[in-house]
This record gives sequence, structure tokens and C-alpha cells, in this order.
Amino acid sequence: MSLTADASAYNQLDPTDDSPAAGRWIACDESGWDGEQLMGRGRYFVYAAVAIDDSEAGWITEELRMETRVKAPELKFAAFKDRPPRREALRRLWMEGGPLEGRCWAFIFDKEYAAVAKVVDLLLEEQAYAAGIDLHIDHHAKELARTLARYGRRALGDEGFERLMSAFVAFASRRGRGKHHAREEFFAHVEDAWKSSTRRNVTDILMMLRSTRPEAMTLHDGAGSHPLLELLVSSVAQAARWGGAQLGQVSVLTDEQKALTDDGLADIAQVVRKGWGATPSTRQRPVDLRALVRGTSAIHPSIQLADLVAGAVRVAAEHRAGSAPSEAGRELWPAVLPFLDGSSADPAAR
Repeated sequence: MSLTADASAYNQLDPTDDSPAAGRWIACDESGWDGEQLMGRGRYFVYAAVAIDDSEAGWITEELRMETRVKAPELKFAAFKDRPPRREALRRLWMEGGPLEGRCWAFIFDKEYAAVAKVVDLLLEEQAYAAGIDLHIDHHAKELARTLARYGRRALGDEGFERLMSAFVAFASRRGRGKHHAREEFFAHVEDAWKSSTRRNVTDILMMLRSTRPEAMTLHDGAGSHPLLELLVSSVAQAARWGGAQLGQVSVLTDEQKALTDDGLADIAQVVRKGWGATPSTRQRPVDLRALVRGTSAIHPSIQLADLVAGAVRVAAEHRAGSAPSEAGRELWPAVLPFLDGSSADPAAR
């Protein structure tokens, strides 16, 4: 996909500019995105937003480029990661007195935990909802996901847990949608895992999953082409929610990705404007969203600033969790901690 003048009404070709009509602009970008592939690749996906328009972002990126002597036409976090003076320049942007203080937000997804949470959401929660039970009351759904994520490897072994979760991803992804063998393979792995589990709390959850074939069939038959495991879609909505809560009237500019089609952006905008949440306990308030559009970092310096935030948060999260220790992660974690969304899958808690 490339942005051209006649390609889409959702392409933002002009610089963004805060105004009464547009409200405040929120620029977004990601780091670690692999589509619906939640198992077997990098551990973290980060979606970041910066409350800034292009007119202001332009002079900030230009000053940053001059200070750090980055010659590339676009600022990318990769150019800062292994250069301590450049990392310090980033920290000054976000910390007290910096031009982006209080204007950054990031949501961290532990992709493995996200896959486990989708098991609960798409199967166990649907089963409970049909029985008139709200699993989100008292955070029961979250506890089920945390239990399976925290103890699943201990109960099943690394290989057994990865086989189970990889089979779920293959079954629930668009590629596996409607394929009988993908569904049967997943439930065969559920059965094997239930028989071999060595921890009672995991065994109990697997026992519940054994009875969710009706929900699995409904999921395959009724979801159409909607990407059920795609984290990018929900991330855009969460960024809009944050911006609306902080600033009121907002417009959101996302970096272009193949998952963010015209229909997808239209659906996200509609949901955000109406509010969302399947149950009263998960209901999110409507956002006064003026526009939801896509752009590129080559055109929009505001997206470059969002890229810097997303990259820094992912490296810091990987270091904090021990999955990829680095000097950059150690230095950046205190600087990024203030703008992490409180409902993120916290790597420090795992």
C-alpha cells in the first residue's frame, strides 16, 4: 500500500495541524508487529502515540536530527538504540521540561500473553456469556489468562505449551478460519494438554476448554474475514481512547499497515465514536473522534516521533522481562515508565 492522491479518503497527504475542526492530533506507530502471528517470533508488540501535529513535530525532529547528527531523512529508533548520546537526547524529549513531557502513551502487548488472553476471550468468555455470566466481573477473565500464561509452561513443558498455543493461533487466525482440520487439531492439542498437565489450576482451565467446541464452531462460521488475533486494530482504538480522555476532541493519524484497510479504519472509527465493550464491566466511553486516517513517516514527522517512542518502549520492555537484556533497555525503562498504559500486559509482572 502506498499513499497516493486518489487511493483513499483515509490517506492523509497534507501535514496535520491542530484546529477547531480537527481537534488535537494524535500520531501513532508500532514496534514488533507480526500481524496475527502471536507465537514463535519476537515477544513484544508496542503501540505508541504522541499528542502532536506535524507543524510542531517538524521543528522537534529537525532539532533532534541536528543534535544527534542523524543523516537519514527519517528518524527511526534503530539509529538511536546503540548510541548513548542519542538515547540521552530521546530521554530529554520525554522527561520533565522536554517538549513531549506528558504527551506520550504506549501500550505493551506480551504477544504470548495476548494469545492466551484470546483463548479466554473468544472461547471461555463466549461460553460464559451464553450462560449469563460476565467473566470480567472481579477480573475473573484476566485471572484465567494470567494463570494459563504464568503456569502453562510449567504444567505442559515448553514444547507442549507452544504446540497448544500455536494450534490455537492457526485455528483462530484468518488463514485457519473455516478449516475443519485446524479446529480439530486445536482440540486434539487441548485434549493432550489436559491429560498431561501437572498443575491443577492449568488442568481446570483445560477442562473448561474441552467443552467449547460450540463456541469454536460459531467463531469459525460467524467471524467472516475479521482478524480476531490482530493486535493493531484494538491498539488504534486504545490510542484514540487515551487521546480523547486527555484532550477531548481528537483526530488520529496512524502509520500505514496492510491490516488498516479502508473498511477497517471505518469500523474502528465507528466503534470508537459509539463506545465499546461487550459487558457493562468492560464498557469504554465514546470518543469525540474527528478523523481517523493513515499516513507515512516520510510525509509526517509526527509519526517519526511515535516511532521513537514505540521502539524505546519495546527495547525497555524486553530488557525488563529478561528476554533481550541491553544497555539501551536498562537506561530507557525509567524514562518510558510514566507513559505506559496501566492495562498493558506488564512485562515486569510476568
